[in-house]
Amino acid sequence: MNRDSAVLPLTGAMNCRDLGGYAVGGGRYVRTNALFRSDRLSDLTDDDQEELESYGIRTVVDFRTSAESKRDVSRLWSTVTTHAPLPIGDEIAQQTEFVERIRAGEITSVSVDDVANSYIEMLSESGNQFVSFLDLAADLDCWPLLFHCTAGKDRTGIAAALILEICGLDRESVLDDYELTNLLRSEHRINALRSSLEAAGANVEAIRPALSAPRVAMEKTLSHLDSNYGGVEDFLLGQLGVDPDIIEILRLNLLV
Repeated sequence: MNRDSAVLPLTGAMNCRDLGGYAVGGGRYVRTNALFRSDRLSDLTDDDQEELESYGIRTVVDFRTSAESKRDVSRLWSTVTTHAPLPIGDEIAQQTEFVERIRAGEITSVSVDDVANSYIEMLSESGNQFVSFLDLAADLDCWPLLFHCTAGKDRTGIAAALILEICGLDRESVLDDYELTNLLRSEHRINALRSSLEAAGANVEAIRPALSAPRVAMEKTLSHLDSNYGGVEDFLLGQLGVDPDIIEILRLNLLV
């Protein structure tokens, strides 16, 4: 699948796309129209809802905290039968609160290492949420399934990377999928925030890693799992206690 065609043409969500279509070798691909990733769904238009209905998406997994989801209530569509909140409360990932702290001068710089460390911490402290996500993603009765957070880059980016790694996608392509968020959403968001942040005295470039999807941050995160646990699958099985059958079911269902 051409990645341009993987992006859903929505007005109210910039970073919504089919996770499938990637070639994994041996003539096999990640199945399309099964799993979708997105940013927040609170700004969807009526036309957007109709577009999502056309894909038959029936399960929505929301990684946002209760405060985020209450502030920006998702506009779901008629085919959704299951809405599964799996809140993960990382500070950087909670973009609205984080931006307010930047404006208040409480945060003046964020490094790529800070972002990578936050991802590693999320995988450790919210591992049970990612396990629950993989259980849902493996269940054909939940398909098509869409998972999202606020920006669709941090919590959603980690979840997408786990799925693609399980499917055997090469590492560079996993990182490409993560980094695509910059083109679809992050740069638009940074440009929209720039004037108000600079008016508050913030150095936008010093905090860019937190507002974007820096490739090196995900690369460091996955390399950490490689060096400390033997890889993503071994981390999921040994550290998070994912059922081996879930890994096999995901591959069986997602690889075509």
